[in-house]
Amino acid sequence: MFHRVISIKQPDGFIIIAVSLVMTALLFLAGYMVEQSISESRISKSETSATKAYYIAEAGVNEAIYLLKNDAAWKAGFLAGTLNNQSTARNNVFDANGSYSISATSISDALVDITVTGFHSIGDQQSQRVIKTRLARATNPASTWGQSFYAGGQGGQQNGNITTERDCTINGGAIHANQDFKVTSHSALTVNDAAVNSSNNIIVNSGSELILNNSTQSEGEPNIGMPLVDFDSASATSLKNRADQVYSANAFSALPTGTTLTGITFITGEAIWNNKNLTINGILAASDDIEIDLDEGKTVTINNDENVGGGLMSKDDIIVELDDANFLLQGVIYSSKQLTIETDDNINFAVTGGIISWHLLLQGEDSGACSITYDEVLVSTPIDPVYSGSESPIIDINHWEEQY
Repeated sequence: MFHRVISIKQPDGFIIIAVSLVMTALLFLAGYMVEQSISESRISKSETSATKAYYIAEAGVNEAIYLLKNDAAWKAGFLAGTLNNQSTARNNVFDANGSYSISATSISDALVDITVTGFHSIGDQQSQRVIKTRLARATNPASTWGQSFYAGGQGGQQNGNITTERDCTINGGAIHANQDFKVTSHSALTVNDAAVNSSNNIIVNSGSELILNNSTQSEGEPNIGMPLVDFDSASATSLKNRADQVYSANAFSALPTGTTLTGITFITGEAIWNNKNLTINGILAASDDIEIDLDEGKTVTINNDENVGGGLMSKDDIIVELDDANFLLQGVIYSSKQLTIETDDNINFAVTGGIISWHLLLQGEDSGACSITYDEVLVSTPIDPVYSGSESPIIDINHWEEQY
């Protein structure tokens, strides 16, 4: 049997053309991959440079705070409210490619807007980030203090408000908010023998009550400057240097339940106290936030000391959270920034003296007892200007980064 074999001959040059097409495709793909790699590298370098520019700008904010504290011209202009595009700049920040510029403009006494532009260069490309911050300082050398419930913030609608969202009773003294005083969330605030004052508005939301017994209310009152407190300057009269005991944040939080401390207790860093009994015969102060979180019947008691007074005093925020627990204080609660009091279930929150904060929020369930009773001696002793001199912390009340 014979088989016919048919031979198919490829056209001349077919293999060369096919190979050329494959090589072209591979070269195109390789070029694309190289271009993508270069593009990703550029993006990565750009992001790295932008991040460095941000941290450079933050370094500029820190220098601005330093100047407001320590440079004679900057400090005087800050306190007098006369800074007008006061500027400075620095090169070679972190490395030879970093720099920043600072501009400061006063809003009012001891209230200033700072703008810092940070730059970082890679080759012929430059990244920049702009940070704007508003800085303030307490300046009132009050020898006696007439307010039982006070928010002293300035420089924007988010500062200087008092907001009450649970039932409470305030006895005596004056209630003053440098911005708005608000009663909300179907709560009832009872005020006995006191004046309710606001530099802006008094707002009582629907379903809420402001009950005035032998008391008055008034809007549009002049601002009251926040009393200054020297927490940890080099002065011999600062709270830290007068302290009877100084703890680190970790050492303080590790103290056992039932601890009793006498005199001034100063915490370097955050003072966090979680669900343990504590008695302070004097002042508990911290260079950072104070957070007290109690439940299951636990109690924190702060008693007045005849030499130093009594108080809970923070260079930053204070948060007190109570759930079936007790917080009893003779003296002052002083928060350089925001004070938040949050309650749940059957609590007992009782302050005899007064409360001073930049911004103040009282919230939570209405069960249990809540009272603030004014006492001029108890609230005034811990903030005695003899000890605070002219020093008080500079606080950052607004912080904004330009987005790209």
